[in-house]
Amino acid sequence: MVARQPIYDASMNVVAYELLVQSSEAAAVTSSTITDIGLNLVAGHVAYVKVSREFLLDGFAAALPADRVVLEVDGSIAPDATVAVALEALVREGYRVSLENFVHDEGLTPLLGLAKVVKLDVRQLDPGTLREQVALLARHDIELIAEKVETHEEFEFCKELGFDLYQGYFFCKPREVAERGIQVNDVARLQLVAELQGPDVDFDNLQQIIGRDVGLSYNLLRFVNSAFFSLPRRVESLRDALVLLGLNNVRKWTTLMALASSQDKPQELLVTGLVRARMCELLAEAAGDRDGEGYFTVGLFSVVDALMDASMIEVLRSLPFSQEVIAALLNHEGPKGQMLHAVLSYERGDFEALRSLPPGSTAGELYASAVEWATQASGGLAPRPAAEAA
Repeated sequence: MVARQPIYDASMNVVAYELLVQSSEAAAVTSSTITDIGLNLVAGHVAYVKVSREFLLDGFAAALPADRVVLEVDGSIAPDATVAVALEALVREGYRVSLENFVHDEGLTPLLGLAKVVKLDVRQLDPGTLREQVALLARHDIELIAEKVETHEEFEFCKELGFDLYQGYFFCKPREVAERGIQVNDVARLQLVAELQGPDVDFDNLQQIIGRDVGLSYNLLRFVNSAFFSLPRRVESLRDALVLLGLNNVRKWTTLMALASSQDKPQELLVTGLVRARMCELLAEAAGDRDGEGYFTVGLFSVVDALMDASMIEVLRSLPFSQEVIAALLNHEGPKGQMLHAVLSYERGDFEALRSLPPGSTAGELYASAVEWATQASGGLAPRPAAEAA
């Protein structure tokens, strides 16, 4: 099983993904997994791949394409002379090396000559030590990655220190979680989402709800006519879209477009919500549960607090969800909540937690399918540039 974790620049653009691979006794199997599965998950970006001492010395690292990977070497094995020789050979062949869990020490300076990247774990170093390490490493020609950044405050602190890249799930959390209410500019958006999610929405009033927002209507029709749907004929009206796609599909995609309309959120937040939604839906179908749409909703709305920069409790007060969905989102309770918990665990590479999944679930294949689907869907959902729309 393989998962991915994004690596960002300071503008929150994804520049690479780290691959989180389920440990295997056979390094050859891991090498094959990375090449055949992992590189398909990174959507054309560079893949950071953790490598063990055995993986390096047995030659499996050289089986990976040098232009598509960065080899991550843990600081605990890097001082080994045999490992250093192997790394030197790989660097001569064009491979890039990242030193992980690295703490600057004069005795390790030669390794910095081999590395292009150094990762510092912000959870293991106090602020003073982190600042000191950044200052020491700034003397070398390397990129610095702040790893395990879990809050927006940590992100801002690391930017202040001068890190080049950032990794962690802070982008999936709201900037503020105090009970301060939904911000004014998000109230109308949330009201629209609440209307779309209403249990009594039918064909006619869904058309009215969407039709009130000219921008949303335009973007929905543009999306429906994109390559993602590959419909047999061009859709010219909302009624056409409803007839061809059905009420539930139009409601789903309109909800997605409304949630995605924020201009100050990274695209990866929407992609993450879509991956979670699709994987929850696929796992439910694999388990024989017919409420795939309900599982999709739970996965998608797991990022709504980050999209709205408000606490999940505050956002859910404004949405007409059942107690089952609310319990799933707040406390991971019930079948939907347990499924969401498993998907979140998979996302972080905690594969042991997948024991809660239904027997026979092919989580790795379904995750890969969800990533591919979400990548394609999010491309169509991206707002059209103003100049192009004009």
